[in-house]
Amino acid sequence: MNSYILDVKHIKKCFLMSQKAEAVPPLGTILGNIGVNTIKFCEEFNQFTKELPLYFSLKVILHIFDNRSFKFFINCPSTGFLLNLLKFEKKIKIKIHNRINDKILICIFLKDLIQLALFKFPDMDLSKTVPLIWGSAKSMGLIIV
Repeated sequence: MNSYILDVKHIKKCFLMSQKAEAVPPLGTILGNIGVNTIKFCEEFNQFTKELPLYFSLKVILHIFDNRSFKFFINCPSTGFLLNLLKFEKKIKIKIHNRINDKILICIFLKDLIQLALFKFPDMDLSKTVPLIWGSAKSMGLIIV
């Protein structure tokens, strides 16, 4: 059996906003009560998430070891959630039977789609990841512009 698993004394799960972890209650109380240096955790977490937008709510899994050190893991937001953050409305005019009507399209920029592919799959080739994100966007009814 992996010795790493045996050394873990506590596993805590929480949701934190990127770049906004603070050593105040409730986080400070929860981690402080089990001997974790909350200030150090907050500094490491905020540094790790500094490239992410401030509005990301991230699921964090924190492993606390017998010696009170810790290691944290972040579950990346789902592709659908990220696409919903990036989408926007575009109003166009269409002509139907000599009448001009407004139609609203839900769109996403191609550059945002590519950046999302880079974010979700940083170690994979874009030629493989962009079609995955493209398919998700299309299944949500988004128009890529």
